[in-house]
Formats: sequence, structure tokens, C-alpha cells
Amino acid sequence: MSATDTALIDELREIVADVLEVEPEEISATGLFSEEHEADSLQAIEVLARIEKTLRIAVPQTELPNMGSLDGVHSVVSRYTEGNA
Repeated sequence: MSATDTALIDELREIVADVLEVEPEEISATGLFSEEHEADSLQAIEVLARIEKTLRIAVPQTELPNMGSLDGVHSVVSRYTEGNA
């Protein structure tokens, strides 16, 4: 994993933790937000909105089902940031 990927994952972890109102250390790579932190659909939309605003990218809401964990979020965001960096 590159330093860029690590920095992106750390930034995404901060965004998710802020929306879910937990400490960043509580967000594991593979843990499902809905199971581990009782995240709901409104919080998922908020995560997406903050990612779009922070990273200045557009991610369709149809990707939300793929964004249930930090690894999922990273995978989706990586697809939409390729070529934009």
C-alpha cells in the first residue's frame, strides 16, 4: 500500500468516525458500520456527502451499498479519484 493510499484511508477513517460520533481508532478496516456502530442510512448519506465535499469528487448514491466498511469506502473512493489526483 502506497503512502497516498494510507493517507486516504486515514482521511476516510476521520470522516466516518466524525459522522458516526466515535473515535477514529474504533473504525476497523473490515467492520461493518451498521453492525459495529449502529449506523443508519442517513449517516451513510452524510458520509458520502462529506467525502464528496472533502475530496471534491462525485460518487453516485448507488455506491452506498458498497460503502459499508472502511475497506469498502476506500475501494469506492479509489475508483472515483483515479485520474483526479
